[in-house]
Amino acid sequence: MDLSCLRHQSDSRYCFSIDERHVLIRLAISKTVDAEDVQIIYGDPIGFSLNHKYLKLELKHTDSAFNYFEVIIYEELMRLMYVFYIKENGKDFYFSESGLSDRYIFDLAFISAFQYVGENYNDFVKEKESWSGRVMYQIFPERFFNSGIGDKSYVNTDWYSKELVIRRDAFLGGDLQGVIEKLDYLKELGIGAIYLTPIHPSDSNHKYDVKDYFDIDQRFGGKEVFFHLIEEAHERDIKIMMDLVFNHMASNNPIFLDVMEKGNESIYYDWFFINGVKPTKNPLNYRCFGKFAHMPKLNTNNKKVQDYLIKVGLYWAKEFKVDGFRLDVSEGVSHDFWNRFKLALKEVDEDIILIGENWYNSESYLGNNQFDGVMNYPFLGVVSGYVTGLKDAEETKEAFDALLVRYKDGHNRQMMNILGSHDIQRFYHLCNKDKDLSLIGHLIMMFYLGYPLIYYGEEIFMDGAGDPDNRRGMNWMSPEFNSPEHRIMKDLIKLRSEKSLAKGDIEISEVNGMLKFKRIYQGSGYCLFTNLTESNKRIEGNVILSNHYINKEIEPGGFAITKVFE
Repeated sequence: MDLSCLRHQSDSRYCFSIDERHVLIRLAISKTVDAEDVQIIYGDPIGFSLNHKYLKLELKHTDSAFNYFEVIIYEELMRLMYVFYIKENGKDFYFSESGLSDRYIFDLAFISAFQYVGENYNDFVKEKESWSGRVMYQIFPERFFNSGIGDKSYVNTDWYSKELVIRRDAFLGGDLQGVIEKLDYLKELGIGAIYLTPIHPSDSNHKYDVKDYFDIDQRFGGKEVFFHLIEEAHERDIKIMMDLVFNHMASNNPIFLDVMEKGNESIYYDWFFINGVKPTKNPLNYRCFGKFAHMPKLNTNNKKVQDYLIKVGLYWAKEFKVDGFRLDVSEGVSHDFWNRFKLALKEVDEDIILIGENWYNSESYLGNNQFDGVMNYPFLGVVSGYVTGLKDAEETKEAFDALLVRYKDGHNRQMMNILGSHDIQRFYHLCNKDKDLSLIGHLIMMFYLGYPLIYYGEEIFMDGAGDPDNRRGMNWMSPEFNSPEHRIMKDLIKLRSEKSLAKGDIEISEVNGMLKFKRIYQGSGYCLFTNLTESNKRIEGNVILSNHYINKEIEPGGFAITKVFE
């Protein structure tokens, strides 16, 4: 064994406080190492050389390269000094800040041991209690429901058109009053939070090119209807999450128009990245979102830009009691800004949740000083690999374990787990229109840590390839509302509110070719078995929900959920 076989860092995803009295310690050991025994030697930094304790670490997760051993330490005084003891093939090894050795000099621990201070509870990452167990539902307002109220003369596309064109000005007429009229449907479905894509004034149907951050698009009904939506949602215990676009704005936003007119004489000139005296679209001489000239990129390094955008967040949080924000293209915005933004919002409401749109490993954006979670696209990657047959149950289990050790537990529990969104093909399309596979994907999402996000229409297996096909009008005429698969979806969503799925620990394993999820809270919970093999698989237990389950056997493409007690 050599040092490259080990991974650990104090005050990180390998060592963090769960609460005021418990610290989780994680050590990654290469699968090439045959570790017979793994222990932590720990104690108070004062007197550690003479007074230290030993605790055994248990194997908790395994990915393609490492085994992850964990232990939870309870200490009244949350200051720890520690080293690891590992036995391999009868040989003793000690792992500390100084590296790997076959013996350890405890008198020199003050310069070689790992240390962690867990006294500062403001730094602990905990799931927000008021969000626990909620299932989120993403609504693209222009395509959800047309209430018929207000001026609809702008509508130029049939609601049930299956041939949407890639045009920003293709309008079906959905509005916020339409969302209000469907709140009872969402409540009955089991939804606990609604994520609305942008609703600010904009010339496009998607509204990601914002003309005014302090207003609501009149085609959606304006501020009054939005305020009424929040009131009605809150009466039903449904939270509302807005989509904020701070990476860029619309080129016809008055701020950018001022720069277009005055060039470097404008007070807003350095709010953008412009290579020249004035911004020009042909040739394009300013940074944009992608290469879209109508969406100039904001310079969020600029304190004046930061102050302006912080006012935007505070306005909707204070005046409208918005419960959270999804943050568009959040990796394009400076860490410095997100630090200030989070601090400002916490002063308004500790329960406001911030979810960043980051598509990759986002550890540097997570913490009590930035995001609570991100849109978990890597989760989709693992699920899609499983349902499309690219990975078997064992490989999928390892991929999920790799995700679980990527972040601290508190962030895992606040991830926005997705199977579809307005940016990607619908999950039902990915599953080649196989409802059984779609159900299994949603089952896994309900059993995984974090917040399940249902993209509007997924509950009735709406089809759709990439943009714009994934943004069809919600099919309120679908026969799927009466299908057995839809009833299963509703049962799954409601099961998510159970304490074991909302708060419990998670264990993922491969059992006889099946993928198994186990969620336990205070001694009871549920197990999920999914069978994507080519043969029937027998299971025992009290089955409470299933599909393709006959005579205690799960058929290929089926699942079963059992109630368990420990």
